[in-house]
Amino acid sequence: MAPWTILEKRDASLPIWTSEAGWTADVILSTRARLARNLSGFPFPGRADAATLGRVAQVVIVANKRRSKGETALKAVAIDRLTAPQRAALIDRHLISVQHATAGPSRWALVDDRHTASVMVNEEDHLRIQAILPGLQLSGAWKIADELDDRLAEDLDYAKHSRYGFLTSSLANCGTGMRLSVMAHLPGLTLSGKLDDALSAARTLGVTVRGSYGENVAMAGDVYQLSNAVSLGLTERQILARLSAVTTFIVADEQAARELLWRNERSVITSKVTEALAKLGESSRLSASDAMSILSMLRLGDEMGMETGASRAVFRELLVSMRIGTEFVSGINAQNTFYEENRRPALIRNVIRAQRHGAR
Repeated sequence: MAPWTILEKRDASLPIWTSEAGWTADVILSTRARLARNLSGFPFPGRADAATLGRVAQVVIVANKRRSKGETALKAVAIDRLTAPQRAALIDRHLISVQHATAGPSRWALVDDRHTASVMVNEEDHLRIQAILPGLQLSGAWKIADELDDRLAEDLDYAKHSRYGFLTSSLANCGTGMRLSVMAHLPGLTLSGKLDDALSAARTLGVTVRGSYGENVAMAGDVYQLSNAVSLGLTERQILARLSAVTTFIVADEQAARELLWRNERSVITSKVTEALAKLGESSRLSASDAMSILSMLRLGDEMGMETGASRAVFRELLVSMRIGTEFVSGINAQNTFYEENRRPALIRNVIRAQRHGAR
């Protein structure tokens, strides 16, 4: 199978989730709904051999092709047949996880052309059905994922228990199997020293906090993923309502922290932004972590009216085009990573310059 052509293009159109939506757009970058499902009669991926994983993939791919009349089947991509940059592109678009990109053979992704919906096949569960939208759109993302799940279920026999609901490899995902998450940019809380308290409060309300690329991946650039900690014992609407409430509080806290800093400690922001601009201007090579730190401060400065050129649109575009995923699939010392680190400073400067000159 030929690799999906969009992965070959550095100037490929941006995924839908990078557009702007809603009153929380200054804080919330995107929303994702994910449903974990497993096929009855097959062991979980972590306990299955290569032949079994291959049969699971075949069953799911056939079911995808048989979707309801009038629906276009998602494109099937064999992850192990992609190059490292191609797998990195899928990570950067949040269509697959870092774990899925590096897991080995018989791992597939089913992806739509708009990069809104995707299905990871043989990740931690047989299927991870997900939808991702811009801004805070919990109900909208859930609806897309739920409809895709219903269509696939017409041809798939899911493993389900009368008491525990959908059976998953992790007990926390049993029940509805739903994980709702939002991606939040929180530099105000970080600079004001209030981030730990805000995230601790979120955790006590059943919300898990991770880095933007998921579990076991370091946090960078003040971007955090907030999601429900468990799904067992809760309905989809209860999960949605809880995360919505916590997200609303986090957004309000972040907006208030920015306003207080700008009013009472403006020099803190201006100093950080000046340092970030200087580092960007003098750098010939930038790691993913350093690039994210610079962009975080430039975006904050732009939000506060400093006209850094790192607008909301520029920030979201660079999250995809900087190829941060390369470090996860190639390693920090690999040739691909070295190439991206050398390419990154000029890319960021050029995108920001275009914004300042009104080309975007």
